[in-house]
Parts: sequence; C-alpha cells; structure tokens
Amino acid sequence: MRNLFTVFCAAVVAALAVAVPAAAPVPAAVPISAPGGTVPGLTSAAATAAAGPSADRFLEIRREQAGRAAPRAAAQKHTFWGPEPQLATSADGLVVTQSVTPNLRISNSSDVVYAPTVKPTGHSCVEVVTAYGLGQAAQVWAWDWCRSVSPAKVVPIDSAFLANYTSTVDGHPAYTVQEVRTNTTANSWTASLRNVKTGAWDTLFTQSGGDQSGLDEGWDIFELYSTRNPATGNAYYCADARGAVFESSSLRLRVAGQWVAASATNSPLRPTSNPRPADYDCSTLRFEVPSPNSTWRVTV
Repeated sequence: MRNLFTVFCAAVVAALAVAVPAAAPVPAAVPISAPGGTVPGLTSAAATAAAGPSADRFLEIRREQAGRAAPRAAAQKHTFWGPEPQLATSADGLVVTQSVTPNLRISNSSDVVYAPTVKPTGHSCVEVVTAYGLGQAAQVWAWDWCRSVSPAKVVPIDSAFLANYTSTVDGHPAYTVQEVRTNTTANSWTASLRNVKTGAWDTLFTQSGGDQSGLDEGWDIFELYSTRNPATGNAYYCADARGAVFESSSLRLRVAGQWVAASATNSPLRPTSNPRPADYDCSTLRFEVPSPNSTWRVTV
C-alpha cells in the first residue's frame, strides 16, 4: 500500500506540474528587432518647451563633466551616484528598469532631480532621463546627443504612461527601457520602452551620428542639481522627496551580442562606492546596492 500511495502522489504532482505551468518571466532583454508601436510624446520645439529650464540645467551639467564649461556658482551643487558602464566593455546596448515618483515636485525653481538617468557606452546617441524639477510634473526624456543635443522627445509621467509602461517593482511604479545600437557604421541607436499591456517594445527615439557628449563611459545614475536651504542645512529636494524611492534595477549590458548583468568589474560605482549623505545635502539619504552593480536604490 505504501508503494502504491507513493506512486499515486508522484502522479498527482506530475499532473499538477503540467496543468499549472510556471509563470513566464518578464523579458528583461528581448532583442529590439521586432518593435511594437511608438511611445506618444512631444517632439521638436514642443519637447524643448515642455522640458523648460530643466533641460538647460541638464546640458550645463554634461558640459561641465566633459570639461567644456566652467563650474556653476558655489550656491548650487551637482552630485550623482551609480554604476558607470565602461567603454572597455564594448557594450553596444543596455536594458534596465527605472522607478518613477509621479507626484514629486521640486520646490526650488533652480533645482532638478534626474533619477534615474541612463546612457550606454559606445558613444550612444540617446540618453533616457527621468526628470523632476522647476515645478513641473515628472517626465521621461529621450535626450539626443548626436544631432540636436536637446530633449528630442518628452513624455509626461501621467496616468496613460503609468498604465501602458509601468508595473510595480519593489512597491513602486517602474518602466523598462532598452537602448541598442542598430547600425555600427552610422552609429544608429534606438531607445524603446516595454509596453506592459502588449509585451512589445515601443520606440521612444532613434538617432544616428556622432556623440557630442564628450564622455566615453556610460552611466545609470541618481543625479542632482541642488541648492541648500539655509533654514534646514539640507537641499530643498530633501524635504520635497521625503519618503521617495529612486531605484534602478536589473541593469544588463549587451556585449558581443550577449546580455550580461552589470557588475563591479564592468560598471563600477561612481564617484564612490560608499557615498555620504552629507555630500548630497540630505541627511536622510540612504544608498543601497541590492545586486552589485545591477541594482541600486536611493531612499530619501
């Protein structure tokens, strides 16, 4: 009887395994050769107007990083933190999931939070930015580094965006972006967002030409342009974003046609692996790296 019972149990388990298959994993790095539709958003002059002065701050930061502009006044600070994929890895694409905080507004008119913001190595033409600042609602930008050197497309993080492009990751909404080089000779790059309703990759922006950023490495970072509030000793964003979580997860790089996880070797943390909250003018900041260096989290 015991043997018959054992055989019966094994048969039931096998039947259940067939009847209830495991859920298919979300495709973190599906090739972009069969894209879906197009991410709706503002382009050209409308995109520049929508991004407003936040785009001017953004370009100023990048020019300073590349040594093409003088540092700003001491009253304002540029700080960042996160993995920077190195050009030596020869990566020609990346895929990553980025958190959003739809209701975040920055109270100081000169300050901007770009978090996360991501650009591949290999002199990519496109940087995809999650931007908060200057009293505006949260936005996703496709920044064109090869032609206009401006926000080529601006997408508001509104109810439609949340419904079509975000899912809940670690308790907060997040979208998945993929950027790949589609033509080496022309240095053509395409950034796409995964449509959670269709499962397809919707094209955000495509561009080709020469990268004008002046920077060789890639990045996937938490970045600030901030001013300290003399009444509190913290930057204004610190109170504005209290309780917010900025997270970038499952960063993968495409190297020699294969997707590999970002690591301490191919994507070291910059400017330091152990940032101090005081350097970011926010005493409540907490920096975490749950999966070195493919997932990072900043809580305020």
